[in-house]
Amino acid sequence: MKYKALILDLDDTTVVHGLKSLPSKRVSEAIAKAKERIHVCVATARPKKEALPIFEHLELSGLCIINNGTQIYDPVKRTIIYEKVLDVAVVPAIYERCKRRGIEALVYDGVKDVPYRQGNMPKEVLSVYMPQVPKDQVEDLFKELSMLPGVQVHKLMAWDKTYLALDVTHKEVSKLHGIIEVARILKIGTEEIIGVGDGYNDFPLLLACGLKIAMGNAVPELKAIADFIAPSVDDDGVATVIEKFVLSK
Repeated sequence: MKYKALILDLDDTTVVHGLKSLPSKRVSEAIAKAKERIHVCVATARPKKEALPIFEHLELSGLCIINNGTQIYDPVKRTIIYEKVLDVAVVPAIYERCKRRGIEALVYDGVKDVPYRQGNMPKEVLSVYMPQVPKDQVEDLFKELSMLPGVQVHKLMAWDKTYLALDVTHKEVSKLHGIIEVARILKIGTEEIIGVGDGYNDFPLLLACGLKIAMGNAVPELKAIADFIAPSVDDDGVATVIEKFVLSK
């Protein structure tokens, strides 16, 4: 199979987890070479503001799925070309379920995360983000939120790894939905895409792609569905993927 696109998760895949992290020299150079042969795209839970430094560092031209699939960003035109908003009517119910557990819930309005305030709702809500959910509460809260109408709940690695995070979006939002839209725009089949990730929210990413790759540092459940296990992010696993599946073909 000659693949036509490579779609990369960012944190703990392309970069070591951290807001100020940039790809290593080896990964950056490998991506530069890959861009000459195939579309190099990103699928990340990060919003645009937090992902942009990496896009610019890599000089990406491939479409970028951001904020877990609520938006697609074109780094050439520097504009959002697709987005799917959450029904604002469900936000108070999400907030109440978090409040009962003492868990912070932030509303993402397409530009920034803001604390939810009753009676002060943004005109558009793309997601409701819980940045720090105690690990012993994640599954119960995940199930409770999943019962709300019209939503999709995503489990994420938190910035503070003593916690996990949850993100609630429109029911038709995920990295899988984003990849299907990107494939449509690029006029390629999803089976012609290599997907690389490490976390819980990368299940949809891998499931959407023809070649499923999990990082060496990926959660065990993701490794279980992968076609190939790459070296860890600390060992420049993305560069190995590019060398093996893109540059050697």
